Amino acid sequence: MAVRERVERLVAELPREAQFPTHGATLFIDLERCEVRRAYTPLGVIRAFLAGRGANMFYLYRLLDETLGPLHPDVPLIFGSGVLTGIVPSAARGNATSWSPESGVIMDCNAGDYFPSFMKMNGIDHLVLYGRAATWTMLRVKEGRVDFLDAGRYAGLDNIDLRDRVAADFGGMWTRDLAMANITRAGENQVLTSAIMAGPKACYARGGPGAKMGSLHLKAIVIQGQTHDFDTAQPYKAYNRAIAQQLLDTSVVKHALRTMGTPFLYKPSRLLGAMGTRNNQQTTWTDRLDADHITPYRPGMAGCFRCPVNCRPLNRLNDNPMDKYGAGDGPEYVTLGKFGPNLGIDRVEAVIRLNNICNDLGLDTASTGSAVAWAMELYQRGIITRHDTAGVDLAWGDADQIERLLFMMSGREGFGNVLADSTRAVERGHYPPEALRYRMAVKGLMQSDPHDARILKAFALGLAVATRGMDHLRNRVTLEINARINDDAAFKERLYGGPVSAAPTSYVDKERAVRVCENLYAVGDSVGMCRFTTKLFNSPSLPGLEQFSTQIAKVTGLAFDEGNLDRVGLNIMGLERMINARLGVGREHDTLPDRWFEEPITVGAYKGEHIDRAEFGAMLSRFYRISSLTDDGVPIDTWRRELEAIIAGAGGA
Repeated sequence: MAVRERVERLVAELPREAQFPTHGATLFIDLERCEVRRAYTPLGVIRAFLAGRGANMFYLYRLLDETLGPLHPDVPLIFGSGVLTGIVPSAARGNATSWSPESGVIMDCNAGDYFPSFMKMNGIDHLVLYGRAATWTMLRVKEGRVDFLDAGRYAGLDNIDLRDRVAADFGGMWTRDLAMANITRAGENQVLTSAIMAGPKACYARGGPGAKMGSLHLKAIVIQGQTHDFDTAQPYKAYNRAIAQQLLDTSVVKHALRTMGTPFLYKPSRLLGAMGTRNNQQTTWTDRLDADHITPYRPGMAGCFRCPVNCRPLNRLNDNPMDKYGAGDGPEYVTLGKFGPNLGIDRVEAVIRLNNICNDLGLDTASTGSAVAWAMELYQRGIITRHDTAGVDLAWGDADQIERLLFMMSGREGFGNVLADSTRAVERGHYPPEALRYRMAVKGLMQSDPHDARILKAFALGLAVATRGMDHLRNRVTLEINARINDDAAFKERLYGGPVSAAPTSYVDKERAVRVCENLYAVGDSVGMCRFTTKLFNSPSLPGLEQFSTQIAKVTGLAFDEGNLDRVGLNIMGLERMINARLGVGREHDTLPDRWFEEPITVGAYKGEHIDRAEFGAMLSRFYRISSLTDDGVPIDTWRRELEAIIAGAGGA
C-alpha cells in the first residue's frame, strides 16, 4: 500500500477538531503533490503516548512500509512538539522521527531552540512529510497555513549563509519573527551523519535526519510569527514561575549549566578514567580541555524559547569579521569529547573551530567525530592504507586535516565519501569486515556520548538497550557517579522504586535504574522538556513525573497521575521496540561494542574494568523481565495486543 493510501485511511479515522485546550493539529503534507490534510491526534493515543516523541511513534507505526528503504519518499519524516512545548519553562523541545538511513533502525532526534515552540504556537503539534518534491522546496508556515515555495535559490547553502539569506528575504528576526528547520549541502548530498538544523547550533542530529529530509527535496521549513494565544484549562503561569525557580535553585543548574554549559561534564569523566580517547583505545585525556579553559572564549550564554536556564555557551575565537568560523554557538560536552580526546586533539581552540564548522556544515558531531575516529584507528592498525584514503594521512590530533575532511564529507568528495557513509562503510564496501571490531556503535548508530561505559554498568546497559542505537539520552543513569546518592541507600531506593547497588561497577539491580530513567525520559520528550532540566539526568531535584502531571492538568485539562505517566513512558519504549522488530531488531542487537567486553581500561581507580559477557547477559534478561519484554526484547503478547488495539482504534477516545 502506497503512503498516500495509508495517509488517507489514517486521516479518515482521526478527529477533525481539537480534543482539549492547546491541542494542535497534525498536518499531513504531500510534497510531490503540494497537498495538505489536517486532523488531530486522538485522545486514546494522547493518553497512551502523549505528543512529541510518543505520538510521532504512533504515526510512524501506522505509516511505515518496511519493505522500502529509509530514503524512499514513501517513508515519512515526522516532526512533533510536546504537550507542553512553548508553554512551560524549559519545555522548548520537539522530535523528528523516521527510519534512520544511518543505522537502519528507528530515527528519532530531539531539538530545542525555537522551531518546536513556533510550531506549537502556530497551532501545530505534528508535521507528517512524505513524497519527493519535483524541485528543491521550502515550506512556509504562517498563521497555521502552509505554502509551498521554490527553494532553488537556496540550494547548496550551508547553515550560516542560509540563515542570513532567509532572514533578509522574509524580513524578520530569528527568535522573534522567524524559526526554521533546514538542511545543508550535507543533507542535499545525503551524508548519513547530516543533521536537520533548527538554529545556529540546535539541531535534530542523530541517525541521518538531514539525509532523510534531503531525500524529499525539502530544503527548509520556515515558521513566521508566534500567532497562537493559548486558552489553557486552568491558570498556569504562577506554577510556571515556581518551576522556573526550582530549576534555577538546583545546584547543577546554578553552578554549572548556567555558567559554563555542558562542557562542565568533561572534567569528571576525565578524572574517573572514563573519557573515550582515540576511538576508546584509552580512557583519559588532557586537562587542557576542562571547561575553565573554554571560559576565555565564552562571551556569554544563550538559551531556547522561554527557558530560564540559558545553558548554551557561545564562543568567540577572534574578532575577524572575515573569519566565518571565528565565532559561534557551543561546543557542548558531546562535541568537546568527540572532537577532542576521541580524535587526539588537545587544543581547545581547535575543538571550538571544528565545532563551528560542523554547525555550519550541518553535521552531527557525535556520529561525525566517531566516523573519523573509527577511520583513524583502522589507519593506525593498517586495516586501511593511504591507497584506501586516496592519499589522506589519518594522523591522530591533526586538526587541520580533520577540518579538510569535514568539508570533504559534506560534499562526498574523495575519502569524504567513505566517511559520509558512517556506520554503513563496511556494508557499502569501503572497509573490510574486520573493521567492525573497532566500530563504536550499537544498532548501527555511533555512540552519542564520549563517556566510556566499561566502569558504569548501568550506563552500559542503557546504551545497549536504547531503541535508537548507542545513545545516552534515552536512559542514562547519570546519578550512578554521584557519591552522595550512592552513600544513601534509602534515598537511592526511593528514587528508583527499589534497591540499586551503590557500587558503580556492580551489575546488581542496575536494570531497575535504567527502566525508571527510560520511562521518565520518554515522558520528558513527549511533553517537550529538556533532558538537562529533567529529574535523574543530572539531579534528583529537578522536575519529574509529579511536576509533569500538574503541568499537563493545568494546561490541557487531562488527568495523568505519576503512575499513568510512568506507564506512558513504558508504552513509548514498547511501541518503539515493535517498530524496530519490523526492521529486524532482536535481542542480539541489544549489545555493546566488542572492545568493551574484551579490553579492560588501563588507568585510574577502576583500572582493569570491562563488561563481563555473562553478567551483562543476565542483567539484560532481568531488564527484559521488568520491562514486560520477551526473551527477544519485544513486548509480551498481552501488552503487544493492548498497544496494537490503541493504535488500531485511533479514531476512538
